[in-house]
Amino acid sequence: MRTAQAASAAGALATEGTREEERASREVVPKLPTLAYLIRMFPQTSETFIANEVLEIERLGGRISIFSYRRPREEVTHECVRLIRAPLTYLPDPLYRHARQLARDAWAVRRREPARFRRAFAYALRHSIRERDADVWRRLVQAACLSRILLRGEVAHLHAHFAHQNTQVAMLASVMTGIPFSFSAHAKDIYTAKPRALREKIRAATFVATCTRANQDYLRRMADPDRRARIHLSYHGTNITKFQPSEATPKDDPPLILSAGRLVPKKGLPYLLRACGVLARSSREFRCVIVGEGPERGALEHEAARLGLGDLVSFRGRASQEELLGLYRRAAIFALPCTVLADGDRDGIPNVLMEAMAVELPVVSTAISGIPELIRSGHDGVLVPERDVDGLAGALERLLADATLRRRLGENARATVLEKFNSAANARSLAELFARNGAP
Repeated sequence: MRTAQAASAAGALATEGTREEERASREVVPKLPTLAYLIRMFPQTSETFIANEVLEIERLGGRISIFSYRRPREEVTHECVRLIRAPLTYLPDPLYRHARQLARDAWAVRRREPARFRRAFAYALRHSIRERDADVWRRLVQAACLSRILLRGEVAHLHAHFAHQNTQVAMLASVMTGIPFSFSAHAKDIYTAKPRALREKIRAATFVATCTRANQDYLRRMADPDRRARIHLSYHGTNITKFQPSEATPKDDPPLILSAGRLVPKKGLPYLLRACGVLARSSREFRCVIVGEGPERGALEHEAARLGLGDLVSFRGRASQEELLGLYRRAAIFALPCTVLADGDRDGIPNVLMEAMAVELPVVSTAISGIPELIRSGHDGVLVPERDVDGLAGALERLLADATLRRRLGENARATVLEKFNSAANARSLAELFARNGAP
């Protein structure tokens, strides 16, 4: 139970955060262009930050159309997705089933904008030869399909999420239509990309937004010197009104260690399981719940069984934000020991860390990528070296044994999120970039 003083301080912070969010929502960014968002697959359970961003831009008065060239493989039940007003259009996919439509779209764009279409075609030809990449032709026909739609409407600016194929489609559509484009760069799409291709996209975009300062520094090193100022830091943030602590929700007993995310190697979950094995051997009482789905689930379940953790660790599968919020409030600790993979793939700042911190849950993670921009170890969370099982187990042990430490870290964690990772305030910064750069 928090002390009265701590509860009062936390309440004041929550009220301040809510007021700040309301102020940001009331202030409409002037001359915000009509936007088209290009997303590979929308919606996705694991990409709530995109849905939250769209929702916040709409609250600021923005008009958005969403284009996705893949349909979701799962039912997505997040409330933020249901609140979005933007129309959603699925582009033809898979391409071979829509060959006639794609050919008609390409021909229509070629007839309407012959010089622009030739420039896009010439780029695809050069790129395919130089990079030995036939995939660019797929992106060209997708861009032609998108361009035909954009040329009928009022869209003034095109924005792509992720710097790989999405941005290549947006760049080609921009060439065909003359509509300026920008893109958001995140993690794998940056660090596994060829530097020359990345530099080319930065050169063509009106601006680039990226979600960590580590990413911003890396992209500026990749960019031409005269394009570096176009690369802007734009933290994702979280909904501080929705993600709040609750005195009404009792904590689990034995204490719950919670983790959540896509079950992929860069989340470092094998190290969390091994740390749980260390805790179990020391007779520390706890249980662990891992929320999420992904290709590593079978291997993780096998590892948990090998470590004899069958009664202590459970795999929850997919969960909505609302379901996850209930788990945050019941947990004692949130743990996500992220790693950098051999090919450079890594997380930026996982959104689940921000959500957990907003709920005053003490977090344990690793000092990689942008995570130290969110967590100051010992102040609002604990950072350990990546792949360090003993260090991770030691951090979990200290937190399980010290309720006062958990409470202090949790209260500081919410204060950090209110100060720097408020989704409403951060969306306003992105909207201002659209307003400054989104018109020809």
